Amino acid sequence: MLLLLLLLFNVEREKCVKLSYKELSRENASFEGTHSFTEGDFSVEVKNYQADFVPTDAGVYLDLRFDYEFKAPCDKCIAETTGFGSERSGVQFLEQLKDVSSEAELKDDDMGTVYVEDDVIELDDIIRQEVIFYLPLKMTCGDDCRGLCPKCGENLNIGSCKCEQDADPRWTALKDIKKN
Repeated sequence: MLLLLLLLFNVEREKCVKLSYKELSRENASFEGTHSFTEGDFSVEVKNYQADFVPTDAGVYLDLRFDYEFKAPCDKCIAETTGFGSERSGVQFLEQLKDVSSEAELKDDDMGTVYVEDDVIELDDIIRQEVIFYLPLKMTCGDDCRGLCPKCGENLNIGSCKCEQDADPRWTALKDIKKN
């Protein structure tokens, strides 16, 4: 029987699903559910996930599928922006070797690999890391977002400000050429 521990973790994370690596390496296991978390200024709700663990010769392979929605401030105008996605990823779990230096160099093949310490795989942490990987690097409310005025802070999507636009002094030479 697969050992599954549900522990209360903290206020921002509803629960922490801890799985036994040794148990997962003996038999197939599947989990499904929802998950939500807050990371800095953004929040994510995983609407549903399907996590299928398959034992391999090397360790345990996770086939993870998830649908998510996120809310975050726009990077240009700070208005709330939302987005969604549906992704599939794979993670290979290997047992942590006792004599491996913590300074070991990673190769390209290691990027989808997680080394398990103390026989524990925290499913919620894996889901959180995979969702963050797929989030956009630049979160904007739209392609046409004009941002904030750098002088007065007015949201330029709502209206224009009364600030006078200063020209960059490096362009004055070109202005003089235009006059002649």
